[in-house]
Amino acid sequence: MPDISPVALIQMAETVFESREIALNWLESPIKALGEEVPSKLLGTPEGCRRVYQVLAKIEAGDFS
Repeated sequence: MPDISPVALIQMAETVFESREIALNWLESPIKALGEEVPSKLLGTPEGCRRVYQVLAKIEAGDFS
């Protein structure tokens, strides 16, 4: 998987949640699928971006586990 930029992930979150406000709220909240980590705090590293991408892709596909 190629590296995904933080900007691309924010745009992806807006698309997945169909709302900038909801996306930004999600990015600032502890997420169970990320071990209760806050997505925005993971966007500083390629590995963190990949983890956030994987969770967003699952949500987009309808998998909320």
